[in-house]
Amino acid sequence: MINVAYIHTNLTDVITMKKRLNLVIVMIVLAMGIHVAKAQRNIGPPSLTSAPQACGTLTNSFDFSTELSPGNALPTNNQFILELSDATGSFANQSDITELGRVTGPNNGTGATSNIDFVGISVPTNANSDDFRIRVRASEVDITSDISDAIPFHFFNDNLEIILNGRDEVIFCNVASFAKEIAIEVRDENDNSVDVNTLKWEWLKDGAIIPGENNPSLIITEVGRYIARVPLGLCNNFFNPLNRSNAVDASLVNPGDITIITDAADFSYCPDEFKELKASVIDFSYNYQWLKDDVELEGEISPTIILPDNDFGGEYTLRIELSEDCTLITDLVTVTNEGSSITVPLPESLILLPTQVLNLTIETDAPVGSVFRFIVDTNIQSQGVTTSQTLTFPAPFVGDYRIEIEADDPCNTFLITETSVFAATRIDLVIAPDEVVDCQQDPITIALIEMVGITSSGDRVPLTTEQFDFFDFEWFNDGVSTGETSLSLDVSRSDSGGSFELRAVFRPGGLPDAVSNNLPIDFLASDIVLDITPPVLEAGESVVLTAPLNANFTYEWYLIENGEEVLIDGETTNTLTVTEEGSYFARISTSLCTADTQVAAVGGPTALSELIPNVVTPGGNVANDAWVLPNSFSENDVEVTIYSSNGKIDFQKSGGYNADWPNNSASQASELIYYYIISRSSTVVKKGTITVMR
Repeated sequence: MINVAYIHTNLTDVITMKKRLNLVIVMIVLAMGIHVAKAQRNIGPPSLTSAPQACGTLTNSFDFSTELSPGNALPTNNQFILELSDATGSFANQSDITELGRVTGPNNGTGATSNIDFVGISVPTNANSDDFRIRVRASEVDITSDISDAIPFHFFNDNLEIILNGRDEVIFCNVASFAKEIAIEVRDENDNSVDVNTLKWEWLKDGAIIPGENNPSLIITEVGRYIARVPLGLCNNFFNPLNRSNAVDASLVNPGDITIITDAADFSYCPDEFKELKASVIDFSYNYQWLKDDVELEGEISPTIILPDNDFGGEYTLRIELSEDCTLITDLVTVTNEGSSITVPLPESLILLPTQVLNLTIETDAPVGSVFRFIVDTNIQSQGVTTSQTLTFPAPFVGDYRIEIEADDPCNTFLITETSVFAATRIDLVIAPDEVVDCQQDPITIALIEMVGITSSGDRVPLTTEQFDFFDFEWFNDGVSTGETSLSLDVSRSDSGGSFELRAVFRPGGLPDAVSNNLPIDFLASDIVLDITPPVLEAGESVVLTAPLNANFTYEWYLIENGEEVLIDGETTNTLTVTEEGSYFARISTSLCTADTQVAAVGGPTALSELIPNVVTPGGNVANDAWVLPNSFSENDVEVTIYSSNGKIDFQKSGGYNADWPNNSASQASELIYYYIISRSSTVVKKGTITVMR
């Protein structure tokens, strides 16, 4: 018989035990879940903590931070890496991700949140977007942070200087419309040019961006203020004004808007008044030039002019160059001298020649009837009332002379002119070409340029042209009279190499004869060829370049590098020793002019195919009847010139040589020796001799 009570009791115990077991299992699972939760650590989205944007330069840096959740310890060598997305904010392409920096730890286990700090992070030099994002990644465990919000990252080298249109304004006048290209120039801190195409650009007109204009130059057709800028998004304000150029104002000017003005009541002045004319628009970026009676006034290039006390009346205009596209001339103003002036004053000093009585003559516009006084040293020699506007007084001896005029005019002008008269101990002459001479000019004219009296104190006082009549002049060449007695002499190329001087004899006596400077006359040929010895530059050796020797010449030597003439310092003789291949020439200066020799090409050993034959046998060996050059000398940039023994051109051909000589010899190759010069692109590359054997 089954014991039902027993079975019921045991079944109850089993059920109770199962419940207890399930509870234990649940507790174990919960404990394991808590452990797993503690092991998985998270990184929050990083942020920029030191500034609102990452506007980077060569010298600044930024701080970033994020939070690491609580949890177990991470590997001790674990590093946290701060990464920058591509310019659109995407991390999809690993090659577009940039590592900004990394730190070790915090890697310890903790029950609290930890900070991961990145300090002193530089902005990448190629960063230029408002849409970058950042994240943090662990190096030793698979943990990557959430991605940050968009952060502007922009780099700009703040040592650069952006120059627009050479800092010049764009100004047009006398036109209804215009079109002008303005361009950007960039210079670094060492004033070196920077390629403008390495930067992005945008243009602003009157503060507004011009859509679609992103080139380093802009054609403008409207007035306004233009600025070029490197676009740096939300960092534009941070970098302003370093990332932008100078402003260029484009304007149209009405010529009638600029006039000549004065602070006086009108343009009538007394001589002793302050007399200033000025432009109605003063801008020191403009170029000014004052004119009186249509003649430029030397040195008067400011927007104002202060008129002298004498001879200031006349018609004044002002030429103003506002820009390379606009030059205008103001309307003229007539300045009236209500007073008087001495229009032809006395020279500052004069020479009194022996037996001569000088006549001191002045001219004035003071009204006839004005009072004058003629004073020598401090003594009045004569005085009275003028009967003419030309006054002449004798000066028979050395001293200080003074003429005073009390003008009978509305200004009661008091006029003074003075001079000092000296005796000469000797006369000095200076001769030179009477104009700038071209080296190929023939003949040239040399002339008396200066004739002065030398005083006892050594001062040089010019003689008047009237005083020249007291002298007899004669030209000499190498000490031999030419028979020429005028004040100038024509010298032809046939006289080259001579030294010329001018002699002057004072006819009344009492002064030593005067002899001018010795002027060597040396004409230069138009095609001076340098001698190259030896003709080939062997390895480790040198060659000597020689220009024509003349003691009266001065020399400079140049090397041509990348098309530029580079002066070789310290080389001032007629020879130059060179140890490097290259193109060289000499610049020769004489008393007349300066000329360059032909360029000499110094090169290494010539290949066999480039050897130049030096013997021809016309009418003999058919194979050697003609002077045959290597094929490279048939090219269009080659010129061949052959000279006879007396220096006359026997053959000349440009555009390439093709065995043309001696068939085309002017002398039928009748001489024994000929000389050749081969040039390529106007540079001498070969020269030598040809022997004709029959």
